[in-house]
Amino acid sequence: MHISIWLTNPVVKAFNASEDHKKKIEHVLPDCSVSLYDNSQSFKANLKNTDIALVWVFNQRWLELAPKLKWIATPSAGKDWFSIDAPEDIVISYGAFHGKIIAENVIGAILGFFRGLYFAGQFQDQYLWPREEIEPYCNTLRGSHLVILGFGKIGNWIAKLAKPFGAKITGVKRTLIKPPDYFDKTDKIITIDDLDSILPEADHLILALPGDKSTNNLIDKRRLELIPKTCYVYNIGRGNAINEEDLAYALKNNIIKGAYLDVFKKEPLDLNSPLLGCPNLLITPHSSAISPTFLDLFIDEFIDRYKEWNKKLSM
Repeated sequence: MHISIWLTNPVVKAFNASEDHKKKIEHVLPDCSVSLYDNSQSFKANLKNTDIALVWVFNQRWLELAPKLKWIATPSAGKDWFSIDAPEDIVISYGAFHGKIIAENVIGAILGFFRGLYFAGQFQDQYLWPREEIEPYCNTLRGSHLVILGFGKIGNWIAKLAKPFGAKITGVKRTLIKPPDYFDKTDKIITIDDLDSILPEADHLILALPGDKSTNNLIDKRRLELIPKTCYVYNIGRGNAINEEDLAYALKNNIIKGAYLDVFKKEPLDLNSPLLGCPNLLITPHSSAISPTFLDLFIDEFIDRYKEWNKKLSM
């Protein structure tokens, strides 16, 4: 089985595959040979010999160049990253490992807001000793309520990291599932149909949703007015899920306490975005999954999936 790896990114070093990744696959999967490419030209030129492609992007036209292709695997978590109409016998898989990294960003943002660290940083620029000013922002994660909208693999990791702090969790999904074993009697899973009923109880509303039509503007002015004024909003899924104009209005008019956004409808964020200049808003540039271990986790996940896939082929 021949695997072609073309995973390069001109901005984020952690998103570039290395010789170590190639060697690990060949060591753990001795029935596989691996080629590592640093440009699309050489990758395309060798698609004729490729059984499995590990890529960030794949063009529809390239299928004609790959008669042996059986599997396209991408580290991207979102199925909106690239779209091709592939034959049914070609597997297309997406990364499911991101939650381990992204959850740390969310917990960091929660603690930054809820323990007053974010606000202390703002006062620090003014050379103040703001004990009185910081007090309204000092709360405890223990006993606070996290409503996680999109309780998939990423949402599950956020909840798993939050539980040791003593937080209460409500996971929101399209369909009911059995609660994970780390839930206690204060935690629950609800469906999206019950979202409005739980929003008034949220201290932290966390969005970990995919980018599809069903999630467009799911959080808008009406729903932002349902959550308490003391609530913080976090989005690490896809930018389409929040109406950005409505969120900017909510921040500027104290309808919510603050927000952390890692994803946006248009990226990079436009300089004329209504979000820029909003109070109590923490922005990161779609970087919540960046980590030196990013592709290590992807390669480990791919190896596990390959073993299962190859086992089925052998049956």
